Amino acid sequence: MENVPAAPASNQPPATTSQNTGGLDAQANASSVSDTGGFDVTPPKKVHPLIEGFQRLSMMRQLWMMVALAASIAIGLGVVLWSQGTNYRPLITSSENYEIREVIEVLSAARIDFTMDPSNGVILVKESQLHQARLEVARAGLSTDRTVGLELLNENSGLGTSQFMETARFRRALEGELARTVASLNQVRTARVHLAIPERSVFVRDNRRPTASVFVDLYAGAMLERDQVKAITNLVATSIPEMSAENVSIVDQRGRLLSDFERTNAEEETERQFEFSRRVEDNVSRRIQGILEPVIGHRGFKAEVSADVDFTRVELAEELFNPDLIALRSEQTIDETTVGQLQGGIPGALTNQPPGNAEVPEQVDENGNPINQPPTTSRAEATRNFEVDRTLSYTQNQVGRLRRLTVAVVVDDMRVPGPDGTMIRQAWTQDELNRLRILVQDAVGFDAARGDSVNVINTPFMAPEELVEDIPFWMEAWFWDFMKMVLAGIFVLILIFGVFKPALRSIMDQGGEELEDDAALDALDIDEEAIADDKVTLSMSDEYLLPGPSETFEKQLDALRGLIAEDPGRVSLVMKQWIMSDD
Repeated sequence: MENVPAAPASNQPPATTSQNTGGLDAQANASSVSDTGGFDVTPPKKVHPLIEGFQRLSMMRQLWMMVALAASIAIGLGVVLWSQGTNYRPLITSSENYEIREVIEVLSAARIDFTMDPSNGVILVKESQLHQARLEVARAGLSTDRTVGLELLNENSGLGTSQFMETARFRRALEGELARTVASLNQVRTARVHLAIPERSVFVRDNRRPTASVFVDLYAGAMLERDQVKAITNLVATSIPEMSAENVSIVDQRGRLLSDFERTNAEEETERQFEFSRRVEDNVSRRIQGILEPVIGHRGFKAEVSADVDFTRVELAEELFNPDLIALRSEQTIDETTVGQLQGGIPGALTNQPPGNAEVPEQVDENGNPINQPPTTSRAEATRNFEVDRTLSYTQNQVGRLRRLTVAVVVDDMRVPGPDGTMIRQAWTQDELNRLRILVQDAVGFDAARGDSVNVINTPFMAPEELVEDIPFWMEAWFWDFMKMVLAGIFVLILIFGVFKPALRSIMDQGGEELEDDAALDALDIDEEAIADDKVTLSMSDEYLLPGPSETFEKQLDALRGLIAEDPGRVSLVMKQWIMSDD
């Protein structure tokens, strides 16, 4: 490359030109025509490659690029907001019998942000506003009980209300009151009562008894006991005149008939007996637990009780006689004696009787004549009534008598300190087990004549398994909050390095040619001071002197024509730079 000085102008420093021997590999310096008609050469205005590449894209690609950029930014902002989102807590669940419309009106009036889960209808509020929302709902007087009772009768009825409407209103009020009473049970969430009360008839055979149907909605996992079902049945039956318990039906939300009166008395009796046996066994178990816990500890033993209860109802009437024990109950004695009594009395056929057969006198006198003795009459009669010992008894055995009791107690090994201070297991001795058995026998009321059995044995227990494990850290709430932020950051990085950066690189590649042109312009090595001169000599195959600003327009035009004819490539680059600078 050879520098050729240009022709000096008056009062102007000489300008230098650069002769290019290797072809045009760089963009030429931009030239412009001044207002005075001169031809000026100025350095090109550099444009950022990103802008240059974007301008080179077609209109459709530019539109898609802007849409993709806006969508990526929106998604990134959405992910960031999601990671910093507020936790919502349920205010009204689907199990609570609130009127959703009323709750929404209360929250809207209190300016509390809320949302509703479309899957289950749960109203969600911000965790920071949960307490305030509950206070607003309570202040509004909202209640889960929407049943109408006797207050329905307080409503004014028109003059044209018929007797049928009055009766229907009263029946509805009565149904509401019964439903409220049934719903007051702990297991019942809501209840509905339907009454069928027929009209009275003047004919007795046409009278029908009223009936009732009760629907109960129980809480999850709750169930009504047999006694509670009977209580509801009797409650409804006694509230309606002439209604019997058999005409009351109770159904739960699963469609099960709870008031099943087809069960026989024997089945109910068996159920009561089983329940009584279970209570007896629980009572004996509590006694064993109370006597052994202070000695062994709560987990050092296990006791099971089996009670054989006799539910036989026996009524015995018994009469016993003891022949060995005789008692004189009554005695009657008659003793009659008559001495020297002659015949007498009222004369008559009964007294004047002929004498009886003559008897030879036992005693005679000396002459052989019988000795006359005075008449003697003797009579003795005794009646004795003896009573044998008799026992009359009437016995009625108690129902639920404990017939036999069986108790089994297993005791774990003792834990005693070892030589190194650690706790070791040690078996109980037989004497210690005997003492424990005596304690258990006295606690349960052991009766050998009844056939009771109490066994206490020693065996090592298995180590309890750790059923409750530590919650893994990935299930903790803080971990998920942290992961939300991490995922949001990863997503933003993916957008930056996976979407934005490749797109920007592609756009910048479009402006690569422009960068090469700028580098070529820098390689021309044009002196800025020379550019400011009136005349500039361009490095071409032949030296060509550009006219100065003072030259006429014709000379400048001839010089440009010669320059275009001599080096059209460089002129086209200059024109291109003009167009780009104007845009």
